[in-house]
Amino acid sequence: MAFEELPDSYPSQFYFNVSRLAGAYSKSLVKVVADNQNSTPNGITTIRIPIGVLLNTESLNLYFDVATTGTNAVIPPRYSSTFISRMSVSINNVSTTIINDYNLVYNTLNDLTNKNYTKGIGGEFLDPTIIWGEGAGASTDVALTGASALLASTANGTYKMCINNFMGLLGSCSTKVWPTSKMGEILINIQWANADILCGTGEASATTYNDNSYSISNIAMTMEAYSFSSDEYYNGIEGQNLRISYDDYIVTKFAPVQKKTGINVTTYLSANSLDWVCATAIQESTAPRKMVGYGSLGTGATESVVANRFTYLADPRGKIGNSSATSSENVEGDGFFNTKSMQRNLQHIANCTFSINNRQLNFGSLSPLEIFQNNLLALGYENNDKSANGFHEGCVSLYHFWKYYGICMQSLELIDKDTYYISGLSSAGSSCSVNVKIDFSGASNTLSVTPVVIAKVTKLLTVGAGRSITIE
Repeated sequence: MAFEELPDSYPSQFYFNVSRLAGAYSKSLVKVVADNQNSTPNGITTIRIPIGVLLNTESLNLYFDVATTGTNAVIPPRYSSTFISRMSVSINNVSTTIINDYNLVYNTLNDLTNKNYTKGIGGEFLDPTIIWGEGAGASTDVALTGASALLASTANGTYKMCINNFMGLLGSCSTKVWPTSKMGEILINIQWANADILCGTGEASATTYNDNSYSISNIAMTMEAYSFSSDEYYNGIEGQNLRISYDDYIVTKFAPVQKKTGINVTTYLSANSLDWVCATAIQESTAPRKMVGYGSLGTGATESVVANRFTYLADPRGKIGNSSATSSENVEGDGFFNTKSMQRNLQHIANCTFSINNRQLNFGSLSPLEIFQNNLLALGYENNDKSANGFHEGCVSLYHFWKYYGICMQSLELIDKDTYYISGLSSAGSSCSVNVKIDFSGASNTLSVTPVVIAKVTKLLTVGAGRSITIE
């Protein structure tokens, strides 16, 4: 039976479907060096994408080296992307996306869609708890080395980083292959994070890191470039408006508040598709602090008084809090193993309420358990989730979630996992007010936190004749 004669009612597993590209096809890896290969905290780096190629956006890799400095040793935080505080992309001199607090957005979402750490050993720095190495080459096999990063003997060093997934336009575009000849010059601008993202090791608890910093060198990006010998593809897009949908993020920070007074903040958003709103709270600083992880407040003298991801997961109950000799200091750490700047602290949350244009969403204020389940729905995990994705391994209980990874997320979109579907709340033409109210328990809960609201929106980029670029 010929393929064309199979009834449409048969599932795809029965089809004998083979396709062949017309003409010759080639693929090559292109390397682009940044305009300035060196930078420092808060510095800006620009990368120019080549014009005249078919760019595979899923192949983008950003490489850089990080060298830590200072009197006392510090180590990088979890995720190489934490070194980016702001990312923007412009196409033909039109700004398409600007994500402020990029590292906070990245940590918030990636801690909840955890990639297996073995896929990040090539520079993503998914696990900052062990420093691996090897001895010098010899006439025989050479042993590998490894030590917990929180040991007091850890020294400042140089770390090779790679970022192979991105937030915003570069990582979520509905069309993954871009004909750059039709789009004009594409500029990727990166502002590097403040030094407060660095993590102090397990030295004396009173150790400070006011003079610590880092430098960045060897900044470059690689990408796959395609080309066809046949004009069929190029003729097919000639004279056409090219439309690309993508995700963008709007971050709003508010003045610090004490938990006992609660969080009650309002932000104003204008978007064709407002997909979800997420509320959290952080504790800001201008200088590095101890890593938030078991062993960072101890002496760090031996492996027995610090932890890494493996020793912690072997006995999380036995490694609650931290390992300081002063018991009153052992109030944070556990298995978070990241910079204090990226901790989302909603500990002691009592309830949360979302309102849009003064109209309350849901049936009322949600309890902590209801908020957690609502988060799963907003993340697309749903109640029948069968995916391999999970939260960061240090999130071993609901208490750990609220203390280190806490968010309250409200979805406003129809989640379609198979196609790029634009379905969020439209507030185009006039902004809508989004209010978030979070109450905490405890009359003596005077901990000061900075409320943050993150909004995900869907945008539409249109490339028209003469490389005209419009965003809606």
